[in-house]
Amino acid sequence: MQDVFIFLYIQLIFLSIGFWEAYLEGKGGWAANQCGWRIKFWPRSLDAYHFWCWVVMIPLFLMLPFVIFGFAWHYFWLVIASALIGTVLEDFTWFVVNPEFPLRDFNSEKVKWHKWWKLGKFEIPDFYIPFLAAGLIILFLI
Repeated sequence: MQDVFIFLYIQLIFLSIGFWEAYLEGKGGWAANQCGWRIKFWPRSLDAYHFWCWVVMIPLFLMLPFVIFGFAWHYFWLVIASALIGTVLEDFTWFVVNPEFPLRDFNSEKVKWHKWWKLGKFEIPDFYIPFLAAGLIILFLI
């Protein structure tokens, strides 16, 4: 039951960030309209907003299960798997809830800040499949 709680807690974090980023960024995905620094960080750029969100704040949120339940490798891998899946949930939520960037624009023609994998007319951001696959494999193995 603790595993389910931790997984759902982490998905709720990423779902919330999806809403928050959608309302914060509006049409300007990948913090296009944000103030602050931006450096080229292969294969994408890293800006001040995403640094503080993804490198500082999210890891702090992800440490909470260890504070509550203590460190165990099982929890470590559960948090990693949940974060991989949650990252995809967060990104897709941005497109579902963003009032200024409708879901119909979820494609490589309109979303230039993502790299895309294409198979015929089907296309998906390049990290969705590996993140989901890795997260599900880890969940299956733990």
